[in-house]
Amino acid sequence: MNYNIREPTEKEILKVINVLYSAFGRTPPVNIKEEEKIWKALIEGEIGTFLISEDKGKIFGIGGVFLFEKVSSFGYMAVLPECRGKGVGTEIFKNLLKRANNRNCETMILYASELGKPIYKKFGFQDRFYGTMYQLPMHKEDFGFQNEVVKVLEKLPEWLFTLDENAMGYNRRRYLNLKVELGAKILVVENEGYGLLANKRLGPLIAINQDVALQIIKKSIAFGADHLIIAKHKNFPKRIIESMNLIKKGNDANLKMVYGKELFENLDLLYAIGTYAKG
Repeated sequence: MNYNIREPTEKEILKVINVLYSAFGRTPPVNIKEEEKIWKALIEGEIGTFLISEDKGKIFGIGGVFLFEKVSSFGYMAVLPECRGKGVGTEIFKNLLKRANNRNCETMILYASELGKPIYKKFGFQDRFYGTMYQLPMHKEDFGFQNEVVKVLEKLPEWLFTLDENAMGYNRRRYLNLKVELGAKILVVENEGYGLLANKRLGPLIAINQDVALQIIKKSIAFGADHLIIAKHKNFPKRIIESMNLIKKGNDANLKMVYGKELFENLDLLYAIGTYAKG
């Protein structure tokens, strides 16, 4: 099978996003133009790099890598069904790994679908935990607006970056600022926790304890949040799911996998991730 692997042009971004949805058997969202805007901002901000496989203008594979100093995160790995089993995804991933190695990344992370997991195992990636999407309750009148503890900010405070780095083990300042620039709402309990709300998804959600996390979840529902992706690590408190009557959304759990230098992360602070950019 003959094909080229290269970065997409700006005009191809929308087509690439459509290929991504087609590869996973999903209908593109009505707000796909907003997603195109995010991809372009990631590229322009030198946070994200995307690669495609194509032959004579037909795009049939996609992958991305996102750079955070010494940490790289891979995602959006997808190949159209008719082109699978021919090494396309593996070749895209090899090229993305080269990009990360050229930036001297010491730790590599990703969220693997069932299709992608065997590929990443071959490269030495190790299992960590699953990210699972849950539907939030829809009764807005029961939550949030009377809660004066949770504030809505227009700018990310310095303590938030410190808390985020303590939870994740690496600096995501540029990425978080970009999310806010693109319209994410900032919900905080000062010095104790924060959540970002965008496109009806709450995440990331990082807090010093589950009571703070619950307050932010309830406030987010009042502002229209309808789902979040829970990081189901071994210390995750089940009370969050039970007390909020969260409902698992589909069977789309994705496995976090890591390769390289161990991160000094504190998962006790991590309640929901922003996205798992699966692949």
